[in-house]
Amino acid sequence: MRFAILFCSILGILPLQAQEFPSPTVSPAQTPSPTPSASPPRRAPLRFALPPLDGTISLGIYGRDGKLVRVLHREDEISDFTAGHDALETEWDGSDDHGNPLPNGKYSAHGYVVGDLKVEGIDYFFNDWVTDENSPHIRRVENVALASGQLLLLVTLPSGAGHVMRADPATGSLQNDSISAAAQETDFYEFASPERLGVRTEAGKLALLAATDWQPVTWPGLIKPAAAALGKDGSVWVIDQAARDSFATELREFSRDGEILRSMAFASVDPQPKLVRASTTSEQIYLLEETGSLQRLRSLTLVATKTDEAQQPVSDWKVEFEKKIIAHENFSLEQGKPVAASAAPPGPARITQGLREDPLQQDRHGKVELAIGIDENGSFLKTGDGLPLRTISDTPNLTRVLLARPNETTIDVFQDDGAVVEQFRISHLTEMIAFDCGDFELK
Repeated sequence: MRFAILFCSILGILPLQAQEFPSPTVSPAQTPSPTPSASPPRRAPLRFALPPLDGTISLGIYGRDGKLVRVLHREDEISDFTAGHDALETEWDGSDDHGNPLPNGKYSAHGYVVGDLKVEGIDYFFNDWVTDENSPHIRRVENVALASGQLLLLVTLPSGAGHVMRADPATGSLQNDSISAAAQETDFYEFASPERLGVRTEAGKLALLAATDWQPVTWPGLIKPAAAALGKDGSVWVIDQAARDSFATELREFSRDGEILRSMAFASVDPQPKLVRASTTSEQIYLLEETGSLQRLRSLTLVATKTDEAQQPVSDWKVEFEKKIIAHENFSLEQGKPVAASAAPPGPARITQGLREDPLQQDRHGKVELAIGIDENGSFLKTGDGLPLRTISDTPNLTRVLLARPNETTIDVFQDDGAVVEQFRISHLTEMIAFDCGDFELK
C-alpha cells in the first residue's frame, strides 16, 4: 500500500435539496397536524491524495481552540477510505466521538500516516504468575485447594472480581481451561471445606473430624494452631503461631496419635505461612506465605528428615515451584527497571519525536509530541493532543503508565494494572508523516 500526501481539501457542506409534493386535501372536519421539518444531515467531505509511505492512517477533527473533538479514523487502512481521482475521500458528520452534534463554526482536520512501527513485549515485573501475553493477571491468591490431581486457586483479579483457576500441581503453571462461573464456588469450596480436609482450626484450637462430629485435639507442644490440613497416611499438618526464641511460626506434621513427625521453623523476618495444603498420596505440601507486600505460593517435596540437638525432627525440603506477587501501591523506575513505590514519581508524560523526511515538504523533518493512552480496551500510542496512532496492548484495567527513552527512535512503556507491570518497546518511531488538511467552516 503506497500513498503520498499532496494536499487535503475540505469540500463544502452539501445540504440535501428538498423535494416538492402536492398538498393533501383536508376536509372541513379535519385539522392538519403540523409536520416537523427535519434538519438536513450535515456532511463535511474530506479528501487527500496518496503519499509515499506504507502504513495506517489516523485522522482527527479539531476545534478552534486546537482541541481534538473527533477521532475520525484510527489506524485505518487505505481500504477504509473511498478512492477518488488521485485522492482518498472520507467525510465527517459534524458530531463528536459520542455522536453528539457539535456547534457550527471553524474546525480543522489533520492526522498521521503511521508506517512500520514495531511494538513488542519485553518483560513482566512484580508477579511470577504472568509469564507471557496469555497469562491471567492475578492480583492476590486468597485460598488454595487440591482436587483430583489439580491445584485450584481462589484469586482476586485486577478488576476486584474473584475467580477460580486451575494450576499444574507439579509446576504451578496456570491452565488455560476456564471453570464456569456456576461451578466455581461449588467446586472450590467443596474441596477447600473443613469437611473435605478433615481438620479445622477455630479460636486457636485444633479439631479433627471423627465420624460425624469434630473432636478437639490437645497434642503436646501445640500452642496456637492457625491452619491445618490432612496429609499422607492420615497425618496432620499444622501451622502453629508459636513465638519461640527467634521463630515466629512453625509448621509441624503430626501422626494421628499426636507424635511429631517433622517440623519447619520460620524466622520472624521470613514470609509467614498462612495456609497449608498437603497431598494425601505423597510427601508434598503447598504453603501460602506472606510478609509485608510479598505473597508467595510454594510447593515443597520432602527429601529427608533429621533430628536436631534437642532430638527434634527437622526436615529437608525441595522447592518444586515458587510463585511470588509483590503488592505495589505505585512504582518508579531505577536503572530502567520498575521498583515498588508508595507514590508516583515525576516522569515524562510526553516525549518529542522527530518524524520521517517528507519529500513533499523539501525533505523537512516534522515533529510530534507522543504520549500513551489507556482505556477499557488496553493501551495505545497517541499524540500529545490525544489522537490514537498505534495499539500497544489489550490489557484491561490499566491504572498508570511510565515512559523511558532508550534511544532517539524508541520508547519503553511500563504499564500497570495493579497485579503486574508490563514492559513494551515501541521502535522505528521516525516512520510517520504528518499531514494537515487546514481549516474549514461547519454550517
